[in-house]
Amino acid sequence: MTCRSPVAGIRVIGACASVLIGLAFPCFCAAQVPGPYQDLYGQLNGDVTDFQGTITGQWNGSKHPVKFAGQLTGANCNNGPGLLQPASFTLIENEILLLKAIGVKAISVEVSFPMLDADFFNSIGQPGYQSQFGTFYANVAAAIRAQGLQVIVESQSMIPTGLQSSWGSGLQNYYASLTTFQAYENARAQTASVVAQTMRPDYFVLQEEPDTEAAQSGQASAGTVGGSTTMLNASLTAARQANIAGMKIGAGLGSWLQQYQLFANSFTLQHCGQTVSGQIQTCISQPLDFLDLHLFPITENTVDCTPPPAPKPCAAPNFWQNAMTILSTANAASVPMAISQTWLRKVRDNEWVQINGDIQEAREAYSFWAPLDLAFLQDVYDLANYGQMLFVVPFNTQNFSAYIDWTGGNSACSVSGTPACTALQGEGGGNTPSQVFAAVQSAGTTNVAAARYSSVGIGYHNMIVSDAMAPRNPTNVFVQRPTPTTATLSWSPSTDDVGVAGYHILRNGTPLRDVFQSPLQDTGLSPATSYTYQVQAFDLAGNVSAAVSSSTQSGRRRAVAH
Repeated sequence: MTCRSPVAGIRVIGACASVLIGLAFPCFCAAQVPGPYQDLYGQLNGDVTDFQGTITGQWNGSKHPVKFAGQLTGANCNNGPGLLQPASFTLIENEILLLKAIGVKAISVEVSFPMLDADFFNSIGQPGYQSQFGTFYANVAAAIRAQGLQVIVESQSMIPTGLQSSWGSGLQNYYASLTTFQAYENARAQTASVVAQTMRPDYFVLQEEPDTEAAQSGQASAGTVGGSTTMLNASLTAARQANIAGMKIGAGLGSWLQQYQLFANSFTLQHCGQTVSGQIQTCISQPLDFLDLHLFPITENTVDCTPPPAPKPCAAPNFWQNAMTILSTANAASVPMAISQTWLRKVRDNEWVQINGDIQEAREAYSFWAPLDLAFLQDVYDLANYGQMLFVVPFNTQNFSAYIDWTGGNSACSVSGTPACTALQGEGGGNTPSQVFAAVQSAGTTNVAAARYSSVGIGYHNMIVSDAMAPRNPTNVFVQRPTPTTATLSWSPSTDDVGVAGYHILRNGTPLRDVFQSPLQDTGLSPATSYTYQVQAFDLAGNVSAAVSSSTQSGRRRAVAH
């Protein structure tokens, strides 16, 4: 099904519906875009189309062995002490299995400074966190590798304020205690060594967003080319001295950074000591294995590039074009590139850095964006192949399993006339970003448990893998009848050449429900009645294993497999 839009100036990209194992995903078309978002939808549609046109015009269509990856959001260090709860690790293991089912070859984990820094844990009165978090992140890396996937570690600075931070004043106070940039550099380098030894990553991104790190840490020098260069020198030396076999080390920047050329030159050792854009080009002291990029947003006519109260017009307002120039810089130096974070940020040309970042990201939860999100991922897929990149990591893992519907009562904030809105009120709703985040995360957890995937999750799978093989048959299928009206069905996990997306459960030959993994609890049964259950494993390409059966009667705890 392809949607046709009556909204002027909006071209719908691709199909608006996907079908998996008989389940139809709803059609999110431009015609259904809420009025307050139609201008933004139209702008982003144009941005995505123009970006694709430029890539297509330069790329010969050849494929490269890019490692398409996924973000392990459940293990992000900004989630705070709650990561140490046993239930947290169970969700992380499920997220790893979900990403494997989608077809990723690597998984990225954000372990940013000062995570694993003993001085930080001491400063917040939790010295025991050093060993606890060390064990936690070692276990996360082991869980990823147990699924045959590679480990990418991202390191920037932990978020001290806002909805995406759980560390509160303790982190703020620690940043403030590093009263010189030299002290900050030293602490960051020592921590990089600990992270490398703990997780032994295949790819280690030491720095990612110089401007963001400067703002979060309070270290203004971290956002300058010279300061970022000296900081990277220290961390790079420390990480290499950890002697992790096979570990590739990179660093990078966001495509919005206005001095992107100077940073890219420094990190790729080009024009060192020469005058570039009126400045003497400083460079790192030893080569990186790759140059990293954060690709969002892709606005073409961005108005301001500094936040209030003194907004400054962008010198390089086309952010996707900036990314293409950064790629050209890396290619000229024969330095491979990677993209460790990317998503289609829902921001107007006049909104970048003018509204709260939480509001920008809250908008991404809504289902009517799905066609554009998938089209953007296609752009990134093509860009990665054209640029012969090492790896690519889409950011919003939750959107592979869930979006939430916009109803007018849960909308995100419009800027029109009021850039400083803090609640999602400008478009007819009253929810805060935290409520929106909670809603989409809850929907994601529910959908994963029920083995449901969004059209974007399925579309990403179809881009990055070819899967014609059915999963292996489930084994050890067993059903118990603990009470006359309940049954517990269990089985050993199946395997697949890509990944098992879930299991179809049938009761007496009739579909009962889909689940992500064993066991299944069935209730409301009739006493003294025999039931036969069947389990089939499926993948996201629609391949299904044979059905394996087990039967039981009321009062019996022993089952006979068929």
